[in-house]
Amino acid sequence: MKKVLLFTAALISLTQFAAATTTMEGDTTILFNNKRIKVSETTDRVKVKVYELTNSGDSVESEKVFEGIYKDGRIYETRRNTKSFTISVPSWNRDYDPHWAGFGVGFANFSDASLSLNDVDGVSLNSGKSLDYNLNVFEKAYPISRNGWAVVTGLGMRWTRYRLDKNEYFIEIDGVTTLLPAPEGVTYKSSKLGTTHITIPLLLEWQNPHRKSELFFSAGLVGAIKTWSSSKVVYRDSEGDKHKQKMDSGMNIRPFNIDVLIQGGLDNVGFYARYSPMTMFEKNKGPELHPVSIGLQFHF
Repeated sequence: MKKVLLFTAALISLTQFAAATTTMEGDTTILFNNKRIKVSETTDRVKVKVYELTNSGDSVESEKVFEGIYKDGRIYETRRNTKSFTISVPSWNRDYDPHWAGFGVGFANFSDASLSLNDVDGVSLNSGKSLDYNLNVFEKAYPISRNGWAVVTGLGMRWTRYRLDKNEYFIEIDGVTTLLPAPEGVTYKSSKLGTTHITIPLLLEWQNPHRKSELFFSAGLVGAIKTWSSSKVVYRDSEGDKHKQKMDSGMNIRPFNIDVLIQGGLDNVGFYARYSPMTMFEKNKGPELHPVSIGLQFHF
């Protein structure tokens, strides 16, 4: 800046001399040391303005750093420091590969509040045939550290089929969901409670920042919005004909639930464990059941 001011002072002196010998008016623009210097001359005044240049060689009014006016034998100066600046958002690991999108399958079950499984509040499941399916179609990561940490969110769908172990079925009676035995003489080949949810995660994920192998862990909350639920049975009549029958739908299953999710794995294959601290059914409108599942997830 000092060089510019010295140059400007010299320019003013020359312009003063020129002003004493001519009455011509005009503007002059000079590029010097990454500065744009504009000199405006009238019969009684000389004005000098100095602008910072952008990378493209342009200058804008908001980046003016100096203005000097010579009038009536006096010099008036104004210095400004209004050069624009930007604050960059941290961009650690722009190629961060989060682990949410993908397809997974696992075993579903019910637990009580102390995480005890099977025969919970009178409900017994066939654990080997109660399955949890996940299809996560969208994911987004927001890196927060150079050490491999990021906040991950996204969108997915979950289908869960709970297969009862006894000859019973779920049905809503007088506003309360309960288990009833099969009609006399009927043996169910299968009795299922099915649910479908839209899932939205908010996870904290860590993965190997050196990328020699993509070891990862993540944990957080998953919001689950119910879109469908039903109770269905399959049986054969006395003549051996197969029947599929929908017994009920809705059944006071919560329209919104929250799960705790823990994941871990290597590269595109991982394991997950899910537990809902909220009961499946609305309070006092069904058995006190907490959904749980554990399974394998293949990430896109």
